[in-house]
Amino acid sequence: MGFKTLGRVLILCLLFSSTLFSGIPKDLSFFDDKPRGLSKDFYIYRYLKKHTTTSDEAWKLLEQTSRMSMKLFHAYAKKLDEPGIKKVSKCLKMKLKSLLKSDDECLAIKFSPYYATLISKDELKKVEKRLEKYDISKSLHVIYSDNPFQTMIDGDEKLFFDIFNRVGSKYRKKFLDHEISKKKIKELEKSWKINSTIKYVITGRKLENFNKSLIHVDRFAKTLSHESLFFLALNALQLRYNKLSMAFFDEAYKKAYYRMDKDKVLFWQFLVSKDEKYKNAIKESFDMNIYTLLSGIKNERIMIPKAWEQHPTYDEKDPFGWTKLLSQARGKTSKELEDIAQTYLYGSTLPHYSYLMEKASGYKDHYFPIPYTQYLTKTDKQRIALIMAIARQESRLVPSALSHSYALGMMQFMPFLARAIAKEQNIKNFDLDDMFDPKIALKFANIHLDWLERSLYHPLFIAYAYNGGIGFTKRLLKSNTFQKGAYEPFLSMELVHYDESRKYGKKVLANYVTYMQILGQPVSIYELFEVLTEPSKTDKFRD
Repeated sequence: MGFKTLGRVLILCLLFSSTLFSGIPKDLSFFDDKPRGLSKDFYIYRYLKKHTTTSDEAWKLLEQTSRMSMKLFHAYAKKLDEPGIKKVSKCLKMKLKSLLKSDDECLAIKFSPYYATLISKDELKKVEKRLEKYDISKSLHVIYSDNPFQTMIDGDEKLFFDIFNRVGSKYRKKFLDHEISKKKIKELEKSWKINSTIKYVITGRKLENFNKSLIHVDRFAKTLSHESLFFLALNALQLRYNKLSMAFFDEAYKKAYYRMDKDKVLFWQFLVSKDEKYKNAIKESFDMNIYTLLSGIKNERIMIPKAWEQHPTYDEKDPFGWTKLLSQARGKTSKELEDIAQTYLYGSTLPHYSYLMEKASGYKDHYFPIPYTQYLTKTDKQRIALIMAIARQESRLVPSALSHSYALGMMQFMPFLARAIAKEQNIKNFDLDDMFDPKIALKFANIHLDWLERSLYHPLFIAYAYNGGIGFTKRLLKSNTFQKGAYEPFLSMELVHYDESRKYGKKVLANYVTYMQILGQPVSIYELFEVLTEPSKTDKFRD
């Protein structure tokens, strides 16, 4: 065998050695040389679910686990010879009806103030008696009392938060929507738990009385987060306290850590005051987000890297390779990161190169690669822009990315959805590892987006559905949001109650506008926002 042929064989070995494990590991030796991290946790989970594992073997795997998810906990509970762990797992899986029939210990593990609102007062009194030696019993009497609101207010701040923050939106609206005194507000703002209360009240948009009390929150309270101060500013604005709103915005700006959050505050201060100084301040931003786009700023730090060849040694489908690269990049200087990045400037690893270069710039350069287009030859540019916009937010377009909830690949498909699409497409011998292949990930993305676009016609709403689900998006749109009115549609966008989807939608929309520009199909960010309050142009749920 000649040197040239030998070299090719060695390259092939390097390329395929990391993919030989594709599927569920056959034995424990698979984990011996694998780095700790999400990838290892994912394969441990799959191994525990598939194989008959002894308790000793499970303990050995537990020692190698990086982060304990609830899925992984339940998988370990089945294998470990630990009665206590097994019982906790069993109790946590119970539905309310079974829980009420279980023993007191199990009831204490799972029962909550929210569950208390779902049963009769007589049944709740029995539960309270059963749980009298547990801490939760102290809050249950509030829910079966004749006046839950007053009973809650008469208690201390711990009782207030145990009830208000944990009973659910319907119960809050029915029983707790009353104004509270300035004195009570002063007590509550001493606790960091008030941040959850503020979020539930203001993003819920259903408490017409309680939210009036929030104008008395001290904007200088140390417990308040940037997000809470921003919500308080919007609340004051809706109650027509514009001066107070601007004061809350000022404090929100001071506490904001991320540049996007600072730009968000400045954008709203400009909306409220029409003072050009706020718009000019946004122009100083290094970030690329919807607020800079709406302010008409042309970002000079958008990078569009290009490369086409396959990386000679790195398998982009190997999740452990991505784990190792993340570890390698940790703690490196900008120059060191740039040097590492250059070794990934190939078509198959363009996302990896982009990630490293963004990190090297302190995230002040914004990379918008368009990799794996060989799998999108029959796809129109608008769909390509949407796919890339979602993938950039989901995974930085890295094919072997994994989330804490085990969402898979560059498009971050949850296992249940991936399996459903594979079954629908009649794909034989489908394995979850297939989602690390960009060809399959992009195929599934097109299929899923085709389905979403039957009901949704706007990239922002599609983003909400991709992240939070079609049911969540339908409920959102039918709950009096994105209607014509003061500060709309921006107000509705800021008050999406699900934190992850609220932030996700804004980032995907900014990505989408940028990718459309890169692909030679420029779209106006202003026009995209203008149509959000016109149901016939955005979705079928509000027709």
